[in-house]
Amino acid sequence: MTEVYTNGHSQAPATASDLLSRCQTLLSELEMFKEYLKSRKQDHQVEIAHFRNTVKSELRTLQRLASASSDDENTNQHTVNSSNLPFLESVWRVVKNNNGLQAMQKRFYWQLKGQKRGQKKQNSALVDVVAGDGLEWFKVSLLTNNRLLFDKAKLGWEDASSSDEEEDEDGQNDKVAPPEDNEDDVPLIKMTKDLVRAAKEVRIRTRSPRITLVLPKLKEGEVAEIDKILDQLRALAYPSVPFESVMPHLLTDPFATFTSSLNIDCTILLALVSDFSHCSVTTEPWFHRALKRQVEIEDEENLLPNLLYPALANRVLLCTDEAARRMREIVDTIGTAGEKERTKLFMGDTELSAAQLREELEKQSRFEVPASLRLPIVTQVPEEEPTTLPPSAKAVKEQLTSINQSVFLHGWARGITTVTSNRTVVKQIENILAKEASDEKEWPLIWLCPTARSLVGKEKGRKD
Repeated sequence: MTEVYTNGHSQAPATASDLLSRCQTLLSELEMFKEYLKSRKQDHQVEIAHFRNTVKSELRTLQRLASASSDDENTNQHTVNSSNLPFLESVWRVVKNNNGLQAMQKRFYWQLKGQKRGQKKQNSALVDVVAGDGLEWFKVSLLTNNRLLFDKAKLGWEDASSSDEEEDEDGQNDKVAPPEDNEDDVPLIKMTKDLVRAAKEVRIRTRSPRITLVLPKLKEGEVAEIDKILDQLRALAYPSVPFESVMPHLLTDPFATFTSSLNIDCTILLALVSDFSHCSVTTEPWFHRALKRQVEIEDEENLLPNLLYPALANRVLLCTDEAARRMREIVDTIGTAGEKERTKLFMGDTELSAAQLREELEKQSRFEVPASLRLPIVTQVPEEEPTTLPPSAKAVKEQLTSINQSVFLHGWARGITTVTSNRTVVKQIENILAKEASDEKEWPLIWLCPTARSLVGKEKGRKD
């Protein structure tokens, strides 16, 4: 589960000013990352607020120490030596050397058998870094050899005080408890077991997170008792790297696993032609709450240039005949003139070439249309009974509506990525496969667009 990293380098005591400067650098990188997340519209998907607030609190403490008088240098130096900054820097170093960051210092829970709901507080583990799209957990500890020896010695004292009745005929202590219940574990091992329990509660496409312990201050090969403990644990440490060079890879690339052809569902077809996506829509008095919210969201997100165009670029765009038919019905019924015109362009209801389609689309939009967008979207008729689907697909099919069967089973059968913003159906499929699928390879390739757009449509009662 883990590997041992040791360094054991001794360093001269740091001053408050030294630590303050380092803390300012750390906070500066965090603020830079926060702005980067906002620019990539992922500030609500990556949890760094708790860690950032902890760094801010540490900065305030160091500022007070750095400006304090030197009348009581011993007290000040003790406080400096107790600073939490080295730990925070170690956590940040782990972040900078991993991909797909999801959270920092996030607590995960597990439920004991027979435990009442709500009794969770003691049954939790704090993960310092959640990366690898949730499948990589990192726990950092600046535990030293001396501290680990102290923990071990304390347990040894307690063992020595136990009664002779606990020894067997050979003089061997026979008190061996299961790993889950062993009270003779040092805190480091107990912490790791808590992480394992918590990780077992998390399933991401049939897999649980892998745990790595980062223990940069432990030294191997000096004390046999410590080496025995380290044989159970593996840790990982990382070199210092410039933050600007690693910032882009901290985020997940949502399009990295896309296939060369994409299966576009009805929700995305509507988003592609919607006035909300292409125009600066002004809220009308007749807009209901959901339409008003889409005006606000689009002002912040700019769905096409920030998400959909990058997702669809340089790929063959396909849709099923049923998805295309449903989309056209909706556009014909409530679509504005602009939405109807864009439908013709995206769906190829003209004799225009791909370049001409993009040129005409740009006239209907406030955004530039990338030359890599392959138009028109090609309509396909799915197989009635595809033979390439795994056994678990039967359970999925039984729960889906006709149109969703058409879309999702088609992409699944062809082994191509289905692009959708239908969160309800995606969650439904995931829940079914979590029970029915025997292997992750059975799962369909689906990308859930994190935001949706409906048509602006017309005021109720209008005929034009």
